[in-house]
Amino acid sequence: MNAVAAIPAEMVQAGEILFEEGIIGVPRARRFLLLEREGSPIRVLRCLDIEGFALPVADPRLADSGYAPDFGPQLLEHLSLEAGDPVVVLAVTTLEPGGPVANLRAPIVINVARRRAAQVILEGDTYPLRARLG
Repeated sequence: MNAVAAIPAEMVQAGEILFEEGIIGVPRARRFLLLEREGSPIRVLRCLDIEGFALPVADPRLADSGYAPDFGPQLLEHLSLEAGDPVVVLAVTTLEPGGPVANLRAPIVINVARRRAAQVILEGDTYPLRARLG
């Protein structure tokens, strides 16, 4: 994961998370809260800027235990990450009748210490757009 230490989403303390550039396709969605859903591995990123806008998210390792994308230096700089800094990596999840699927190609990366985040589109097709959560 390019010298960053991915940690479980449970390690993110309550409080606002800032996406300086917004979520992909929704640039004005910049401020979010990460909320738990009791008894579920799926969490909710609730937007504070747009009433009613929220994204179900999950740990991408639930769909691919070896998930370890290379984010590259631009993202690390954008989020002010340094080697060893803890991050949370989440996948936007779609709730489907057959079970939830995660987009592993456009993860959300959260710098836990600075409460800054970004959604990235990974290059190539190493990771699928739709991966069933296990």
